[in-house]
Amino acid sequence: MKNIILILCLTLIAKYTLAVNGLEQIIVEKYYVSNAADAAQSIGTLPVGSVTYRIYADMLPGYQFKALYGVPLHELKINTTTTFFNNEDRGATTPTYTKTQAANNSVMLDSWFSVGAACVGNLGILKSEDNGVSNVVNTDGILQNNDVAAGIPLTVQDGLLAGSPKSVSFVGFDPPITSLDVFDATSLIGNSFSTKNGSIASLTGSVGPTANNRVLIAQITTNGVLSFELNVQLRSPLGTIEQFVAKNPQPGEIVIPSLTFNLPVTLNLTALIEGFYVGLRKMTPTVDPVVNPQLCDTVIAQLCDPTGAHNVIYSVKGTLNLSGEGQFVLPAVVNGQSFYISIIHRNAVNTWSSVAVVMTEETYYDFTTSSSQAFGNNMIQTPDQAGWAFYSGDLDQDGSIDGSDFLALDPSIQNADGGYMIGDLNGDGAVDGSDFLIYDPNSQNGVGASIPL
Repeated sequence: MKNIILILCLTLIAKYTLAVNGLEQIIVEKYYVSNAADAAQSIGTLPVGSVTYRIYADMLPGYQFKALYGVPLHELKINTTTTFFNNEDRGATTPTYTKTQAANNSVMLDSWFSVGAACVGNLGILKSEDNGVSNVVNTDGILQNNDVAAGIPLTVQDGLLAGSPKSVSFVGFDPPITSLDVFDATSLIGNSFSTKNGSIASLTGSVGPTANNRVLIAQITTNGVLSFELNVQLRSPLGTIEQFVAKNPQPGEIVIPSLTFNLPVTLNLTALIEGFYVGLRKMTPTVDPVVNPQLCDTVIAQLCDPTGAHNVIYSVKGTLNLSGEGQFVLPAVVNGQSFYISIIHRNAVNTWSSVAVVMTEETYYDFTTSSSQAFGNNMIQTPDQAGWAFYSGDLDQDGSIDGSDFLALDPSIQNADGGYMIGDLNGDGAVDGSDFLIYDPNSQNGVGASIPL
């Protein structure tokens, strides 16, 4: 009987052990928000409003952090919509500056990888776990911002704890040029890090310096939208290896939602506007032809609920270039969802995608290839038959080109208005009879928006 009970107990322990994930979560801490004083004193270009993020692997007691890694089935990637900040004085791919040097200029905001260290002889801990003793005092009088978005100010608790952190081993990154260079000592050199054949490793394993067992694995500073997909390897107290992946788990691998962070959707749109079209799939510059001769005009891209299309869920303003191409960055929450795409332009008819489009990290939609790309085939073919364009002439944006638009157009023609005007339908900088020639046939034909019910 005792043997049977022992076997049952061991079986239950084994099942429990298999059910426990050593990686509880990935923690992203807003460490600091840079202000104008920081930007002025930085070594390297530090845009005002840049956020310094610290990323921690939060593990169960007894677990060791072994590596961040990328393999062919599981790409490791960290991106921003702008660029990463690297301090050009003592900046590096790991925090190799001392605590004394951390008091100089903006080096504490450098971007890097780690397996526990926040600087030489100091481990990184959440500011909320810091006791506030022996804080770094910046000799240039910066890093003083107490922006509530970053929580505890660095002047109160700086997230440094004296200790002996393990060294980082970079495996699979072959010089002279590697993806790691984006986090080296050149400021604003890029916005994307990725590898399918490399790891940021602690060869002997790293543990957190507090009972919570959290290991600092990266610090990233950017004024853009940060996103990442991480894959993490841990060693369990029994000496076994556990693999945690952002997505597409293979047998023996575990998916943890927090390994994916803020993956924004980039909506890549192509659209032409009838009045601005000049031929060969090109439009005229209208926003500022002298300063920005490669930009046509701004539009608003709206994502609309396919079950009730008048319900606008997200909206973002962007600019189309002369080829009608524009990029619109949308929040991560839309990733994987389907929406109608509705485009608003200051003097064109509101035009909708023909179907609801699934949003992914990189989404493409080209209105110009066929009239069927617009709901209700609601576009006009370009005179050279090179593409399809949004109808021009809805000056009052009421969804139809009619007499009310003429009431807005006519006074501008009479006054010979110039500049960036809604009545300038052909984008030549003047409101005159040539704009009426674009408006009139569309008004006569009763052109208006075609919107899904």
